[in-house]
Amino acid sequence: MNQADLFYVEEVEWGLTRIAALFNTKFPSVVGPTRSARISDLEILEQFDNPGLAYSGANDVLLKAIRKSQSISLSPSDRSSFYYRNLSKVAPNNQLLRLAAMMEKESKVGVIKDIGLVFDQNVPAGGVVAKTFSASWPSSKVSGTWGGKSWTISFDGTLHRDAVSKALLTPKTVVLQFVERKETKYGDKFGGKTPLLKSVGAGRAIVLRNGQSFDGTWSRPTSESGTTFSFANSRIAFDVGQVMIVFVDGGVKKPAFTVK
Repeated sequence: MNQADLFYVEEVEWGLTRIAALFNTKFPSVVGPTRSARISDLEILEQFDNPGLAYSGANDVLLKAIRKSQSISLSPSDRSSFYYRNLSKVAPNNQLLRLAAMMEKESKVGVIKDIGLVFDQNVPAGGVVAKTFSASWPSSKVSGTWGGKSWTISFDGTLHRDAVSKALLTPKTVVLQFVERKETKYGDKFGGKTPLLKSVGAGRAIVLRNGQSFDGTWSRPTSESGTTFSFANSRIAFDVGQVMIVFVDGGVKKPAFTVK
């Protein structure tokens, strides 16, 4: 994950969360564990032209939605020779993908395009000191601490470390994006319902960079357009480097988050 250009944290069924990691600058030799697709992934990916979606599987209803979308399905059913199981771990947390090898041969995935994000190493004016943040759901929590050059990320109270290098996950910019949470017909076999986190629309956004917090807004008018993040009536630039976007439920009076 620390080689992803951008990654999202999104709520799924039962108050759990999943990570949607986007790779473009570099394709790691192995990524995983791959997990099942969620409906929010498709709306995120509508910003791109023919993006690849690597996932372990999905139920029939969601599979039909994936096939109708502009995303290129890269599941084990589509690219079986690039997936394998790490037998030292327990399923479903052991399915891995040889991403670099797959992308060397991939011909259907489109070229990356601008999705509205801007970057600048210079720190914007008007920020408030912020050294920690957290966001929580009924069964999950993500948090971070400013380390002087980047944020250090924990999931459910545990520092995230790369499986191979043991390096920490250290995005330069973190965004708490407040979105509409909608009930859907999608879910798991146990009766859990998967919400759709609406990344099309507008709302509040807290941009965290360089140990500062910028409480602003976001706007994405259409599914095909990119997202504009603004502060003090101007577009705000992210720091140069990895970006982490956390979808926070903007429909509740007191969303579970802190910035200190």
